[in-house]
Amino acid sequence: MSRKHPFHSLTVGYDWEMAVLKKTTESAGEDEIVKIADEIRKKLPWARTGIDIDLLELRMTIGSNWDEFKEKNRTLIACARKIATKKGYTILPIGARPTEQMPIGSHIHIGTIPDFTDAIRITNAMIPYVPCLVALACNSPFSRFDIGKFKSYRVAYNAEWCSFPVEMRIPQCARGGWGEDVQVRLPRKPTIEIRCLDSASDITLMEEYTALCAGLLYGVVKRAKKMKAERNMIEWHSMNRLSAAKDGLQATLYWYGENKPVTAIFSEIFSIAYEGMEIFGASVDDLKIIKQMISKRQTQSDFLKLFIELDNDPASLFRTLMTVLSDDNAFKTYLKKAKKLPVRKPLSLEEYILSNITKDVPHFHLYMLSPLPSYHLSRLLRKLEAEGKIISTFSPYEAILYTKTDLL
Repeated sequence: MSRKHPFHSLTVGYDWEMAVLKKTTESAGEDEIVKIADEIRKKLPWARTGIDIDLLELRMTIGSNWDEFKEKNRTLIACARKIATKKGYTILPIGARPTEQMPIGSHIHIGTIPDFTDAIRITNAMIPYVPCLVALACNSPFSRFDIGKFKSYRVAYNAEWCSFPVEMRIPQCARGGWGEDVQVRLPRKPTIEIRCLDSASDITLMEEYTALCAGLLYGVVKRAKKMKAERNMIEWHSMNRLSAAKDGLQATLYWYGENKPVTAIFSEIFSIAYEGMEIFGASVDDLKIIKQMISKRQTQSDFLKLFIELDNDPASLFRTLMTVLSDDNAFKTYLKKAKKLPVRKPLSLEEYILSNITKDVPHFHLYMLSPLPSYHLSRLLRKLEAEGKIISTFSPYEAILYTKTDLL
């Protein structure tokens, strides 16, 4: 890594995905979303708003000052909502829809970084911190008609291959790709993209996410310069990512040899992010909602789970959430009154894998459900087989199939 700081200037932008819904909770459809995006760009020439399948993707212009970013963010959201309302639609930022498979994310671009190998080193150094960001941003306690098992179904399901665990890469040998939780966008764009965040429902919280991510990426450079991969780091990072998706800010993570509440790690994150946030014109003291969430171990998913308890029918639940989240202050009001949640026990990866094995389950199915790289997953499955908990059979179409022995 060069002696100078690899970020030539600290800039930010985002792709904030949102559902555009009819009163019946169905998507407005791609044709209508394209029309809304076109109108937004006509009214705000600096906005780069577009469509991502059946989602409206608000794309913020590049900024280097937090106050300016906040002003443009609110202008963009207000414009989008006004146009959608005029057409009879509701714009809903949320991590997933209770009745749909399509995940919805908040993708934050941090730049400006011109050197690819520097960017890869920074991405490698970000690996341990991704689960913390996942825990903070949980906002999808439902997906595909599944409800309540995870606080971020979007991350647990790898956002349908749109946000999957970061791979440790050799900087001099790496090539560009797409879809990881922290994604180098060079050479196409001089940014590193944070893709692991569920779409935020609160405007102020989205602004705080942006400032924190900008500061963290800027500050992690010092660690990247002297970083040596810890033994089994990818394995425990993968386990932590799943724990964060399951338990949010109540999660216990495995942290450099010991179990630690995820909320206790944020003091380190704030320390790393301090300098970069100041350059961006923000400070750790500005993270008022995030700090309150951490102190109470509360996430947006915990707020949404209140409504699941009242009505767990996905369709009617969705109608309720459309109404509740139309109030910009709904989450902040909840957070003020919310109680402090307890820390949960560490997640057992073995138990999680076993819970997804019934009869003749293909290896690929477990790979999709597991955060582990294939090598580590295969080692774990061999261990479970040696312990007599599962058996494997060969299939010419799917390679290896696994069956839990107590089902035989």
